Amino acid sequence: MVQNKKAKLGVIAGALLVASTTLFPAQAANSGTLIISVNQSFTSPVGTAVVTGIIGDYGTIEGAGTDGKPSKLSPSPDALIKLKKGTILLDGTNLNKATTQSPFIQSQTCSFSVSGSSVPWDIVSGTGAYKAIKGTLTVTLNLGGITPRFKTGASKGKCDFSNKLPPVASYFTILAAGTVSY
Repeated sequence: MVQNKKAKLGVIAGALLVASTTLFPAQAANSGTLIISVNQSFTSPVGTAVVTGIIGDYGTIEGAGTDGKPSKLSPSPDALIKLKKGTILLDGTNLNKATTQSPFIQSQTCSFSVSGSSVPWDIVSGTGAYKAIKGTLTVTLNLGGITPRFKTGASKGKCDFSNKLPPVASYFTILAAGTVSY
């Protein structure tokens, strides 16, 4: 009799478990539009990042290795966004290709600029509140600056586009948007 009651309770518990997962499925991951805005000096290794949409957070962005650790390589293989509630690691392959294209150069003003749009930016991984983040963003980027002029020699007064010296002024902006889940 006791075994029969235990068996009936087991069947009832199993039926309730099946019913509860059917009627009340597990909460789906957060999903929606994510927008990342990055501002950085072309010569600075760290910039600011503001993340809006499905995530509201802010922090810094810097180059990173594929292991997610900050990297001083230029260009770095990936980008690491350090936010208040966690980090997001982004694959830098497509972004690096877009920024290494030949710049528009204006020799009279010593200015240069590069822009790109519709560049895919894949999310590699996350930590903290973003440990399960997945998705691909589409990037629009602009970078540019003003180079120094030669101070001596045969090229005195001409623009120095050699990259031996940092620009006297520069900008690097990224606006990325896409659908993500986390």
